[in-house]
Amino acid sequence: MTTLTPATAAETLATVAWAAAEESPLEILGHGSKRGIGRPLQTEHTLDLSKLSGVTLYEPAELVLSAKSGTPLAEIEKLLAENGQQLAFEPLDYGPLLGGEKGKGTIGGVLAAN
Repeated sequence: MTTLTPATAAETLATVAWAAAEESPLEILGHGSKRGIGRPLQTEHTLDLSKLSGVTLYEPAELVLSAKSGTPLAEIEKLLAENGQQLAFEPLDYGPLLGGEKGKGTIGGVLAAN
């Protein structure tokens, strides 16, 4: 299995375009905290989005936040807490439930799997 780890949106686009042209399915993950959910995937390639990390926009007064998909949820929650804010929902941390580490989920995984 090949792990493809793009560091930019352009590299991600090129990787997905290549996989589509080759008709090659991709497993897409951030930190893999939800890998144990559902049926095992049968792919030759993994698209690892963990390098696409970081908050790109945060305006506390406007309650607006934008982050890249590989941004750890813990990082976002810490930033919000520093400004007396929190998420309006409580995403489940699957790590301990699935035998992994606590706090390893990403915002992309929260949106993709919740």
